[in-house]
Amino acid sequence: MGDSNRKSTRQRSSTTWILAGLVLGVVWGLFWGEYGSWVGWIGDAFVGLMQTTVLPYVAISLVCSVGRLSAVQGRRLARIAFGVLLLLWGIGLLTLMVMSLSFPPWKGGSFFSTSLVQEPVTPDWLELFIPSNPFFSLANNLVPAVVLFSIGLGVALMRVPNAEPLLEKLDILLRGLGELNRLVVRLAPLGIFGIVGHTAGTLSFEEFELLQGYLIVYGLAAVVLCVWVLPATLACCTPFTEREILASVRDMLITSFIIGNTFVVLPLIVDAVKGLLARHASESADEQNTPEYAVQLAYPFPDVGRIMVMVFIPFAAWFYGGEIDSADYPQLVGVGFIGAFAKPVVTVPLLLELAEVPGDIFNLFLAVGVIASRFGDSMKCMHLFAFSILTASIVSGAARFNLRRLASRGLISLLLLTALVVAIRAGLKHSFTPAYERGRLISARQLLGVPVRSEIIRQAAPHPAPLAAEEDRMDRILRDGVLRIGIHPAKLPFTYYNSDGNLVGLDIDMAHQMARDLGDVRIQFVHYSGNITDALRADHFDLAMSGLEGTIQRAIDLPEMEPYLEVTRALVVPDHRRREFRSLSHLKNALEDQEPLRVAVITDLGAAGLPSAETALGTGWGAVTSSGLDQRLELVGVEDASRFFAEYPRVADVLATSAEAGSAWTLRYPEFAVVKPSGLDVRSPLYFLAAEPSRFVDFVNSWLKLKRRDGTIDQLYQYWILGKSPAATGRRWCVIRNVLQWVE
Repeated sequence: MGDSNRKSTRQRSSTTWILAGLVLGVVWGLFWGEYGSWVGWIGDAFVGLMQTTVLPYVAISLVCSVGRLSAVQGRRLARIAFGVLLLLWGIGLLTLMVMSLSFPPWKGGSFFSTSLVQEPVTPDWLELFIPSNPFFSLANNLVPAVVLFSIGLGVALMRVPNAEPLLEKLDILLRGLGELNRLVVRLAPLGIFGIVGHTAGTLSFEEFELLQGYLIVYGLAAVVLCVWVLPATLACCTPFTEREILASVRDMLITSFIIGNTFVVLPLIVDAVKGLLARHASESADEQNTPEYAVQLAYPFPDVGRIMVMVFIPFAAWFYGGEIDSADYPQLVGVGFIGAFAKPVVTVPLLLELAEVPGDIFNLFLAVGVIASRFGDSMKCMHLFAFSILTASIVSGAARFNLRRLASRGLISLLLLTALVVAIRAGLKHSFTPAYERGRLISARQLLGVPVRSEIIRQAAPHPAPLAAEEDRMDRILRDGVLRIGIHPAKLPFTYYNSDGNLVGLDIDMAHQMARDLGDVRIQFVHYSGNITDALRADHFDLAMSGLEGTIQRAIDLPEMEPYLEVTRALVVPDHRRREFRSLSHLKNALEDQEPLRVAVITDLGAAGLPSAETALGTGWGAVTSSGLDQRLELVGVEDASRFFAEYPRVADVLATSAEAGSAWTLRYPEFAVVKPSGLDVRSPLYFLAAEPSRFVDFVNSWLKLKRRDGTIDQLYQYWILGKSPAATGRRWCVIRNVLQWVE
């Protein structure tokens, strides 16, 4: 009894110190902000020290534990382990089904992003699971391969006579690794202080606000599973109470959440399991040995945390104002469960594609991964703990299945999850949905800079004050105080009208900045139509803009200008057809037995005829010309992208444009996605255009160079192309700056 009390006291002391490190880290980050981010190296050092012993510990522990089993024991353990995994997976899937109902129906749009929809990274399953080089697997933390090798070696040692002397020596090494890990764990409060201090001082909350619906559902599911559902299940099947179980996992859950790494706390899980087993006198040798290999045995398999990640898919459908057909759920759950052997970064894009949900949202899934993954780590820790305790209890014969209690706890769990779903739906409906609708769509964006006086001329005509003989455009601009700029009003995100009817966009922001730098100059924005070169030469405006790409003919007819941006050539396709356009070879196969693919291309206004496929789509198409792919394309000229979306599918099947412009259009039409097929790797420069060489052209070229170097163009790119608000790129709030004003 005295030993038990001392262990309980030490455990409470450990938890107190860990929580103290957490609180001090938060205080440090809020006080110092980015000035205190240097403490991050303390957290990195702690995590590195924790990782030092884990994989050798896993390998040696499995070899020793499995090597001592008999063939009969091994088969029995395999059956028990599989049954326990099925139980835990069932709990995870049931929780997933209930929590997926948390999202209230609403009609929304996409968010602003220009990141291309990436082809899901295909994991090398052979490398992941087959230890062709065990030392490579150890060096690269390929846990499934290390586990398979260790189990295989342990099974082989079961058949080798006189293997016990080797196993005894490995036991000594194993105890040494365990002791080293315990020494490192004593540094946990300091390591947690470093991790939390760095995070609290540098973390931006913009992505958290944008994805709060997913984080709320995923986080509350993690809390319910770790604090009630799994402990209650164990209490119904083992001799342990919920209070004993929670006391044993407390430090482990806190540490894994803060560190954000389940792997490094595996020894803590083993110690927690052993500590709980040691409190009951009915323990046997088999029961005591089980934790040594049960935790490592379950590690490579899917856990409830990986299963709950799939709640992101119904969230993404809700985010876009849609829902997933109930008939699609079996396929999604099946694919998601198999994909749970790999990392979510591999599985989630595939699930989004199968659910026909716009894949743009995967970028924000990555952005908030630093928060969400910590809940996943806590659930994985609880999963491993539950697996080990239940397996050990069944192996030793100590398991006690109380069906009546199990039914009552199951009913309570279901009622608790239902109450959470109702509360979350109400909260999202009244707080998140209106905030999102007010904020982040491109149609609501305003100019980033301070606008100058301007007017809009919707019918192009020659300048009312013609150039005098030998007069330079710069002289006329400064004399009259008017800068005439030709724009196309439907070239998202460069020039367009927002929901308030204001002319906005990246190019418009740059035009206002140029006018401010010229002095007391106002702007006349002139809508152009017809051939741009003819309009410039007819002196309809001094400068043309609107995300204009350079062409050979423009290079011949117009003076050389400095490019201000580069865009990536891509295709806009119906979201459910993304897979067909992963590569040019996939597209060729998809078109073999179909009608020609109608590709809408934005033509040079007023130009005669259509460009070739290679000119319109990029040089990558030329590489497959000999295979006949170009014969399966039918180019359709459109004046701007709005016609493609307004008249789809009558006009064309896909739109050839830039990834930057296409992503902006998918905000308004989220049922489309941007795809850059592998093999099509073309970047095109964007220019402002002028009629003839002049001092004004020299000024524009010099001005663009300066704006690139002083960060103005990059700031506008972040705002209009990447969709980041100024607050997200600014300095983090902290006491030392914003309250005490000790620094600027």
